[in-house]
Amino acid sequence: MGTRAFRRHQCLVDSSDFVEFHERGTRHRMGCAGIMSSGLLLLTLVLTVYGAAGTRNKSSSPALAEALVEKDSEIIDCHLKPEDQRSMVIFLSSFLEGTAQSTFFSMVRKLPAAKSRSVSDLKVLLIEDPGLLKSSFWNSEDPNFHQEDGLTYRKLPKSSIKVEQVKEWTRGFQGMDGGWSYDNTRDVGLGGIFDQSAFTYISIFDACASEEQAQALFELQSQGILPTVPMSIHSTNPCIKRFEKMLDEVSIVFANGGNPDILGYVFQKFAPQLGKMISSRVRSGRLLYLGRSAGSMAASIDYAYTYEPNPLLEEVLLQGDTRGLALAGSCAIRPHYGNLLWNIPTRVLQKARGQVGILTENGEGLACDQGHCFMVGKNSREGFDIFSQPTSHLPRVFEAYKFAYKKYVPPRPNLVSTCRPAAPQCGHSGLTEQSMLMLASSNFEDPDAKDAFQSLLDLQSKQHRSKVLVLDDAAFLTSAFWDERNPAFSRADGVNYLNAGLKTSQKLVREATGGFEGMDAGWIQCTECKLGLPGFPAEVFSHASAFDRCATDEQKKALFQLQSQGIAPKVQMGSLAHPECLQELEQLLEESSVLLVNSGNVDFLGYVYKVLVPDFTEKLTNRVKDGSLIFLGSGAGAILAGETFALTAAPRVELLQMLLMGDMQGLGLAGHCALRPHWSNKTRLWDITSSLYANAVGGIDIVGLQDGDVLTCSHGRCEIRGRTQKRGATTLDCADQPGFHRGRIDNAMASSFG
Repeated sequence: MGTRAFRRHQCLVDSSDFVEFHERGTRHRMGCAGIMSSGLLLLTLVLTVYGAAGTRNKSSSPALAEALVEKDSEIIDCHLKPEDQRSMVIFLSSFLEGTAQSTFFSMVRKLPAAKSRSVSDLKVLLIEDPGLLKSSFWNSEDPNFHQEDGLTYRKLPKSSIKVEQVKEWTRGFQGMDGGWSYDNTRDVGLGGIFDQSAFTYISIFDACASEEQAQALFELQSQGILPTVPMSIHSTNPCIKRFEKMLDEVSIVFANGGNPDILGYVFQKFAPQLGKMISSRVRSGRLLYLGRSAGSMAASIDYAYTYEPNPLLEEVLLQGDTRGLALAGSCAIRPHYGNLLWNIPTRVLQKARGQVGILTENGEGLACDQGHCFMVGKNSREGFDIFSQPTSHLPRVFEAYKFAYKKYVPPRPNLVSTCRPAAPQCGHSGLTEQSMLMLASSNFEDPDAKDAFQSLLDLQSKQHRSKVLVLDDAAFLTSAFWDERNPAFSRADGVNYLNAGLKTSQKLVREATGGFEGMDAGWIQCTECKLGLPGFPAEVFSHASAFDRCATDEQKKALFQLQSQGIAPKVQMGSLAHPECLQELEQLLEESSVLLVNSGNVDFLGYVYKVLVPDFTEKLTNRVKDGSLIFLGSGAGAILAGETFALTAAPRVELLQMLLMGDMQGLGLAGHCALRPHWSNKTRLWDITSSLYANAVGGIDIVGLQDGDVLTCSHGRCEIRGRTQKRGATTLDCADQPGFHRGRIDNAMASSFG
């Protein structure tokens, strides 16, 4: 994982603030005392008074330190087991700083070795396997090789793997991981505590692998050559005894950042005996485990939460198994969390695998101290989670992933070879030469959108049809559509049940929902109420709803109870009691040259037009395909027109599960394109999701529509018009590259849902 050094905080609780380290200097104490948090100041005073090596009331100091550390920390339930009750671990994202440092002091004092010697005399074993596959670890011509705080092969004592061999096996260091590994002895939080003599560097793979195994590893990473030798060591390998001796001489193991797959492979597959040695010592309370980035991930319950390693490591060496040492119960770490890029896949994988996914920003970490876990660091808080709100969208997103991956088998090797073209690639049988569509993220007010619509009108055959039919079903579950107390109900440019001319009784809706509880938020815009469409005045717009006209009162009551309370329908929801109800709707369609499907709840929209009235839907799609009907979609209507309507996050999932039976296939009017409206390059919320869906559902082209843009289709091809006139940018559009492999997380998703 990302091992690029981050700017160090200059004011940390230095070891010199404590009595037992006083003789080593006071380089930070005076400058930082004024800005240290009150909790750390008090902890400093406590440890100064009692003294880690002192004699006054030794037993009370650690307990008080624990209380102070936890006071302002976010508590995490990692579901620790009885065997974890003596474990002491800290999983860092980057540096040992803030409350992570004070927690570290508290834990160190509980180690058996600290009872008979000064803490500064304890020994630390630095496991450096995560950096073994980095170009900067071996290649002196790599710019990162000469980082002041960097780590290279030169730090490994008596390295068995020679740099000349690595260069040969990788054809000049090609295909290696990017970034650089940090030398953690330079970290003020760790290097400020221990002398250099306290540290021992080791790579388990380097110390234990045969030359044939080493060659196989580097050729797999750089050239994709599958190993022809066993890739694990025998229980009689002498390095096992040597490593056991090392562990007996140290009190702290620090696993560095870099590639979590290589470290997980070393711990669990290559030398599982050594992984078990570490685990047993940690669980006995004899050894403190400190992990940074990849070192944290591989020791948590799962290290699937990454796109950085080469997928071949996971496929070949790990055989799809990314289970870690589980030193923090059921918690899995996602380090370097600085935006929403990892929010969706982390939470989805967490739910699929029954784990607790922890989003740790740089400067933050997770600590588990003898039976209880909590966040530590600068803020001692987990990264902001979009799914933490009461109206969590996670169940709907989870269902979307399940739909995408249920029949998907990733290619092997799962590498991406091309970038997406700039223009949407929507060519498909559902998009004919005669089809005319305009799909909007929100509205059609932008001048470019109006010009695009006029171009579609110019293409349409001269006919007597001059009306616009607006289908409002997607608004049916929106509070502002029904509730007169909602401020948005009376908006001049909004749609509600009154100006939509619905037959459904508001009283029925109010009673079924207990006063409009559990309804969708937001409001639905009235297209004709504002600027309208070129050539179509407000009087030619007709509003209708297939569900309003055709569903029985029993079906309507069941729908609103399902939406508001999650009550499963007791009536048949997939058939029409009176099919003749569609005649008037079909007549309105026949009189119209433009069809507008409005925004709102796309799952309900899909249910109505795919399950309830499929015959009517066939008529309208046929007219779109023969060019006699222009299809306009806004929001949910735009999504429904695409190949799939999976790319949305509705607040409830019951509609999808019980009415659609999990089917998210769209109408396919936009060919092989799927729409994601309200795209924002600032949040990056759908970056990974869009690329993963593009893989899993047959390579469809997912178009992120930013507000103000429209996707227009005619003559069998589609283009984006509007303010930006370009699709939303995604991080994972292009081919795999060092440090960024879409196939890695794709494999994890497929294994979770396949």
